[in-house]
Amino acid sequence: MTLPYRIYDVFASEPLAGNPLAVIDLRANNAGNDGLDDETMQKLAQEFNLSETVFLLPPENAVHTAKLRIFTPDRELPFAGHPTVGAAVALARDSMADGLSTGLILMEEKIGLIRAAVRVDSSLQARSHGFAEFDLATLPEEKPWSPDKDDVALALGLSPHQIGFQNHVPTDFDGGMPYFCVPVHDMEALNDIQPNAPLFAELFAGGRGHDSVYAYTSETVGADCSYAARMMWPVGGSVREDPATGSGAASLAGAIAKFDEPMDGKHRMIIEQGFAMGRPSHIHLELDVEGDVLAGVRLGGDAVCLAEGMLSL
Repeated sequence: MTLPYRIYDVFASEPLAGNPLAVIDLRANNAGNDGLDDETMQKLAQEFNLSETVFLLPPENAVHTAKLRIFTPDRELPFAGHPTVGAAVALARDSMADGLSTGLILMEEKIGLIRAAVRVDSSLQARSHGFAEFDLATLPEEKPWSPDKDDVALALGLSPHQIGFQNHVPTDFDGGMPYFCVPVHDMEALNDIQPNAPLFAELFAGGRGHDSVYAYTSETVGADCSYAARMMWPVGGSVREDPATGSGAASLAGAIAKFDEPMDGKHRMIIEQGFAMGRPSHIHLELDVEGDVLAGVRLGGDAVCLAEGMLSL
């Protein structure tokens, strides 16, 4: 069996930035239903060893573009932001004619149907680049959580006074994937984070069903950005970091709505991430507020194809 694949750098317009993603296309020979089981998908995700690998399968509903299966090297996810953006750009690249094109991509994910508006420049000079923006299938939901500020600071290697800014305090939000959203005072505090792995695991993996931390601040590197963020999670006695986390930004939308109380209307912003890792990333976030209530959230970003080839199984 031979399967086409591509490597995209997502939430970046240039290669070697953003968050890398493997996109494996199983549609041509229906391999996802007949010849590629869950165990093999998981092994392929381990082989690529990127934060996520997405598999494109034939859709269950013929009017949709594709069905998506998203795997980390460890497990399958019901939803993730950068695989959704990367898959949408890859699907658009295959279906749109040469030249600047826009279109709607419908993707079946375990969380539900995702609608993405995509713009792809498929000319020979720039055919590897595209931009996708999609509506969240579920709005961010807050879970009760009132941690001790000293415990949070110790787990992140910070001082207690570096936790929080303005009226923002740590919260637990789920916008399709759950995150502990931890505000820090400024960019210096964000860059100072050096997790204490045992304390980090004890506090953030202590029975609440997830262990991912999305630290953020309103001080940014880019003048056009609204927040800077870092996302971390414990693995095997250490703490790993992700260069760009769309699902984390989805949870952040809940914190922004809670603490900033934006007025009715559309609110566009850019979240920067990955700068501390040398993988600068920009996540586009849009909030719809109606009657002082968060009514919709959209996530988007660029994706650029770095490599493509064939897998032989």
